[in-house]
Amino acid sequence: MAQDAAAEPKTRGYRKREKTRAQLIDAGERVLARKGEALTVSDVVAEADVSNGTFYNYFRDREELVEVLAEQLLLSLAATAAAEPIEDPALRFAVASARVLKRAEEDPSWGRVVVRLVERPEVHDGVTQYLREDLAAGHASGRFETGPDDATLDQVMGLLWMTMRRMLNGKAGPETPRLALERALRALGVSSEEASSISREALTL
Repeated sequence: MAQDAAAEPKTRGYRKREKTRAQLIDAGERVLARKGEALTVSDVVAEADVSNGTFYNYFRDREELVEVLAEQLLLSLAATAAAEPIEDPALRFAVASARVLKRAEEDPSWGRVVVRLVERPEVHDGVTQYLREDLAAGHASGRFETGPDDATLDQVMGLLWMTMRRMLNGKAGPETPRLALERALRALGVSSEEASSISREALTL
């Protein structure tokens, strides 16, 4: 009984901490949507209606919060594309990739954070979970020549992330995203003509 009584307050405290952290993240998302890179800690605590001290109980600084927000959005983009009723694994892969590239183009500050984050194992594993599923489905159906092995993942992810980096550095032309999607599809075994058609369609969805 004594152990149960001692454990209960910790459980309540843990839940309260999780609720407050989620409250700060939600506030950060709203502020980020309004102000973009101009987001400040003061903006977030005002939006969340908490004190500055509360913020620093959960995040080291503004940059750590921005990284959390970027990671959540990246995973959300991938999960949303994966959940859509797109039967063709090639198109589903292209749509998910296109949305990440377009988001980076629209919000360069987010894109720069994502380029840094993808090197972290926990973020990389979360993103590649959806890619592995698409590659496995495509390979099982005969759509792709290769399956979800590490070499294929490195090839595809490397191409997309280098494309994003090029876009963020201002070294990409208007056709760069489409060409990147097309090359990625061709690397998976999709024919040149079909890869071109799918990449164009993906950028409109």
